[in-house]
Amino acid sequence: MVNGIESGIGITQAFPTAGGSDAKTTTLADDAGKFFNELVGKVNDMQLKANTAVQELSTGQSQGLHEVMIAMEESTISFQFLTQVRNKAVEAYQEVMRMQV
Repeated sequence: MVNGIESGIGITQAFPTAGGSDAKTTTLADDAGKFFNELVGKVNDMQLKANTAVQELSTGQSQGLHEVMIAMEESTISFQFLTQVRNKAVEAYQEVMRMQV
């Protein structure tokens, strides 16, 4: 008696994603998407905070130049970090695409 793959004996136990349910793959993609979405959101928040600080300084609402400079530098560094993460992700994707199967 030979049981089929879909019966739960055989390849589906060794490779749970091979039986047609690719839940693990989609969760990895979802996690990466959530990570990048949160990262972009945090960088955007820092950019908005720096813009607000500059506007408050220029209108005279804020007297602390050092606080404005700190907000601007945090914003710049976070944007540079986001750019480097994006570059590494693109490099990794290109490397995977160059692999021969």
